[in-house]
Amino acid sequence: MMKLCALPRVRLANLPTPLQEAPNLSKALGGPRILVKRDDLTGLAFGGNKTRKLEFLMANALREGADVVVTGAGFQSNWCTQAAAAARRLGMRCVLIKRGPVDGYDPEEYDGNHLLHFLMGAEIRVATRGNIRRVYEETMEELREKGHHPYLLSAAGSTPPGVMGYVNALLELLSQAVEMGVKIDYLIHASGSGGTMAGLILGAKALNTGIKVIGAAVSPGRERMTKSVVELVNESAEYLGLDLKVGEDEVTIYDEYAGPGYGVITDEKAEAVKLAAETEGLFLDPVYTGTSMAALIGLIREGFFKKDDTVVFLHTGGSAALFPYKAPLKAYGLGRPMPWRKPPWSG
Repeated sequence: MMKLCALPRVRLANLPTPLQEAPNLSKALGGPRILVKRDDLTGLAFGGNKTRKLEFLMANALREGADVVVTGAGFQSNWCTQAAAAARRLGMRCVLIKRGPVDGYDPEEYDGNHLLHFLMGAEIRVATRGNIRRVYEETMEELREKGHHPYLLSAAGSTPPGVMGYVNALLELLSQAVEMGVKIDYLIHASGSGGTMAGLILGAKALNTGIKVIGAAVSPGRERMTKSVVELVNESAEYLGLDLKVGEDEVTIYDEYAGPGYGVITDEKAEAVKLAAETEGLFLDPVYTGTSMAALIGLIREGFFKKDDTVVFLHTGGSAALFPYKAPLKAYGLGRPMPWRKPPWSG
């Protein structure tokens, strides 16, 4: 773990983020003791887990003399917001390549993260899934021809340098737990590209904490994601110089709460968003944190946890992604059928 301190890092986050009790939520669910790790308060843009990864990733970009970062993800991506904000803070341009329903898609109404990307002056290119790779290649070539030094942030930051952000977060969490006199039994979080989960598992195992990390997949495909996380944990352990490996039996992922696809809102996610707001004043989004809270609620109701367990819910941020879902969330709150479940901007 000593090597972690020696890795290139640029400070972007306000750390440590709070570890807070959630007594009203615990009481409402009749479940275990719930604590919330507030990584929605990291302080870059609207906050979120990606800031921790970007501290290590952007340090590498600076070291390589980059003047523009190129990255992308879903249309309303929290990752894109954090990456663009990090680039702007460090004096770089940012090109975002997003997945959309058609090439060049430009919605009439700018909302949520897409509005934030526009306000930050990010250059936005939208392509269908089948054209993404070609657009990336063309963008990098075009920037080089114009004399720029582009840096590609791949896999939404879920690479060994990015994973270091959540190895570090696990160390931070342990210190807070000791101060509170708490023994953490479980940590549950939303898992997309797998980098956050890989860092948590690596940190928990390297420090022999006994914490069981649970990932709530934001899209179907548990087997694929499990293999990806195992590979990323082992690559990151090697990157950190640790003689450590994990197998698939050490990675726990639930994809039952994802719904039929990424970004699709379900009754369970809508309930999770509303319950967190009503009990603790916590704002979740229906894509990531709404999914992980739905998983926490479902597992409690199934009797997965013991009453005396202590469970940490990792709030990975992304509250800006709440607002584009205002129509279905309003309908759910009023007891009406949700007008749509698959978002119209999805690709």
